[in-house]
Amino acid sequence: MEGEETSVSVSSERGYYVLGQVVSQVEDLIHEFKGHCSISIHDIQNMSLPRSNSEKRTQNSVSISIAAMLNTGQGGTIYLGVTDSGRVNGLSLTRYQQDHIEMSLKWTLERYTPPVSDSRYCVIFVPVFSSKTLIPTHHVEQHLDNERRNRPHYVASSNSCWCDRDAWAQQSLGKLPLLYVVEIHIRPWDPHNMQVARNPQAPWTSPFPPIHLTEANCCYFRQSCHQCKLCLEDVRQILMHRVHEHYRLKLTALHQQQEELLHLMHQHGVNLPSPTQ
Repeated sequence: MEGEETSVSVSSERGYYVLGQVVSQVEDLIHEFKGHCSISIHDIQNMSLPRSNSEKRTQNSVSISIAAMLNTGQGGTIYLGVTDSGRVNGLSLTRYQQDHIEMSLKWTLERYTPPVSDSRYCVIFVPVFSSKTLIPTHHVEQHLDNERRNRPHYVASSNSCWCDRDAWAQQSLGKLPLLYVVEIHIRPWDPHNMQVARNPQAPWTSPFPPIHLTEANCCYFRQSCHQCKLCLEDVRQILMHRVHEHYRLKLTALHQQQEELLHLMHQHGVNLPSPTQ
């Protein structure tokens, strides 16, 4: 029936999304929906920026959500082409525009403080179909020019890149590219598997996720389905809590191990020597 909404799983495991359907997942600590693909704050159009301190930004860059998930340490996925209400609209992208998104993401994350390793994230372009019968959305075969793919892209700019102008020219001729949902996967922090820059004065790997500042030198953490901008004192409190919880759990485990050893010694009739012996 026309206008009827059904839910679909917000996962790329089956390899596609259905246009207009509402995903079954909701925005939470590890899931974020974005209807646009402006990666850096520099990509945001001027019309989306606040005109005064009392106004709120109408569109936030994707880098804010990425930084928040990185700093929270639990990872997550950001879905570009899905509205805040969970409806799949998709993004019309040529192969050149997909390259632009990947380059923009890499450029932005390399300008975080500290820079983000490639091992912390990955990008997947999932096609959007017009129905469950897998009918492609206005798809035309695109001839790829490797020389053009090697052209530099104008990232971190609110002005259009050559790949966008190329796509507009194709659309004016009735050649519309396939729709995609762009999934940006942020991997949970794992100090044993992550490639992190080592401090020469402290070559060990910290058990805590690093705190990243965005390309705009701001710090964000993920709380529920929102990004919270933190000041230096907020960050200090979070780090103190992380350190306290980490060593509290270690101390609890050591006390448990001590109790087990004492019980084992008692079973075998072994007595602990006095401190003077």
